[in-house]
Amino acid sequence: MPLNSETLYDKIDYLRVINQEQMIDRSRIRDIMNGGEAAVKALLGNSVNVEYHELPAPNLFLTALERFAQKLGRSPDLKVDIINEKDSERARKKSEKVERIVTSYDKFQKLHMQLPQAARWLPGYGFIVWTIGHKRDKDGNPYPYAELQDPFSCYPGIFGNDQQPKELAIIRRVPHTILAEQYPEAKQYIFQQEENDDGFQNPYSALLDSTDRAGGWANSTGHGKVVVEYRDEEGTYVFLPENKKIIDFMPNVLKSGPCFVIAKRYAFDQMQSQFQHITGLMANMAKINILGTIAMEDAVFTETNIVGEIESGKYRKGRFAVNYLTPGSQVSKPVNNLPYQLFQQVDRLERHLRLGAAYPVSDDGQSPNAFVTGRGLEELGQSASLHVREYQTVLKEALQELDAKRLEYDEVMFGNTRKPIAGRHKGTAYKESYTPNNDIKEVYETRRVYGVMAGFDEPQKIITGLQLKQQGIIDTQTLQENMDGLDNITKIQQRISAEKAETVLFESLMSQAAQGNPKATLAAIEIRKNPQKMSEILDKFYTAEGEEPSPEEQALLGQGGPEIPPGPGGQPAGIAQVLGALGQAGPPQPQGVPGGWR
Repeated sequence: MPLNSETLYDKIDYLRVINQEQMIDRSRIRDIMNGGEAAVKALLGNSVNVEYHELPAPNLFLTALERFAQKLGRSPDLKVDIINEKDSERARKKSEKVERIVTSYDKFQKLHMQLPQAARWLPGYGFIVWTIGHKRDKDGNPYPYAELQDPFSCYPGIFGNDQQPKELAIIRRVPHTILAEQYPEAKQYIFQQEENDDGFQNPYSALLDSTDRAGGWANSTGHGKVVVEYRDEEGTYVFLPENKKIIDFMPNVLKSGPCFVIAKRYAFDQMQSQFQHITGLMANMAKINILGTIAMEDAVFTETNIVGEIESGKYRKGRFAVNYLTPGSQVSKPVNNLPYQLFQQVDRLERHLRLGAAYPVSDDGQSPNAFVTGRGLEELGQSASLHVREYQTVLKEALQELDAKRLEYDEVMFGNTRKPIAGRHKGTAYKESYTPNNDIKEVYETRRVYGVMAGFDEPQKIITGLQLKQQGIIDTQTLQENMDGLDNITKIQQRISAEKAETVLFESLMSQAAQGNPKATLAAIEIRKNPQKMSEILDKFYTAEGEEPSPEEQALLGQGGPEIPPGPGGQPAGIAQVLGALGQAGPPQPQGVPGGWR
């Protein structure tokens, strides 16, 4: 049963209260990450000197967040397991169809663009939010759509053991004109001004205060009408707290729960940023940098102390300046030595910051010797890798839940609607149609899988991958799947197989030529003259094997055929001797065949 305005407000205000402490942390982290004067005040307080408009210290929070996001922001692989072992081929085709459907969802909502942003918000704010609805393509076809929300404006409820709350409020300011376009039937409430001339305190002011600094993901201005979007298992409400008016309600069509998914980083007993516990270290570094700057300025521009009288009445400085002093007068400039402990403390703070943020110097391309021992760097790198893997666990669980709700939403809302999909799946392009009731049919469960080397940089992937393959832990295809830039692994495998086959056929051809096979010798000569046509020549040789040479070929053999000397001990000549007789120092390297022959 839908909620009335009074009950709805109470629920929203409850969410605001339980998120109030986190909102303070979110505001501070947001200001630090965005930099500028707001970052200075967030760290050093509002009484800071106005001359500091930029953070007087390296923003290690921001750079650490960027490095995490670069490792975390890639899309995991998608898999749908076979669900019917008795009819494996049919089940396999159905699973692959569902995989292509979900891949099309991801493409439609540009998940690959959302994940890098999500990878910044998850460590930064401690959680991310996707809301589920639908949008239409340019041809009017409806598809489920998961929209990434700005966590700053989100107020989740209590998280259960499944790490998902049952309710969510999104409080933002939306320009009046935009809101009126979306809800034209509610214009009278949208443009109605609050009546508080008598000094009465609006009971909804608490909600207003919480959004004054929040521009929102879709509205960066921070101006306009306060709108609350409330979601629970019953549905989605659009609420105007100033007017105490519900302007829209959409019933929830999902049996699996509310139309949103939240990914929350693991913490002790409250939701917080990864960097919240080390903001004090960052503040101390900024203070020490300020003190160091002041000390250096004082050392360069030291005062002048005059003991006695200056006859001219003014002390002159610079080239050719002459000062006349009375007898007994002295002029001195004090030496202002910078304490070396100051710079040691900066290095110590940076080490502690990096340890707390799991941000090794190797991520910045620095040598470990400039910071810590090799063993210390290894331990720090392992810590960063563990952080990345934990975030990957959180993200993949959220994406699996997102897949399930999108598939369910599609089947419930558009079950009999035939819709086109297109894209690339496992390196192969596809273009087809699907009907949710036939092709989904309550298959909602997916698996999101990060590769064995997810979170590694490219050199680490190559070295580690080759080691794992050499030890028999992974196969060639797994290694390829974990390499960035290999777009179509199926075609790559086909080319590798063709290359290996050509290598075997070429070696066989050379062996036959060494044993005196006249057609093999002719083919070798042709390959020498036209290495780019090696595939055609090999095909011709092996398909025509057993045929006698034509008169023209016999004449060629009699006139220009090379004499191939026997090998050691009278054995047939080896490939090297055959190639030498043909006038080559080594195997031909034809164009268009990667790697040649080995």
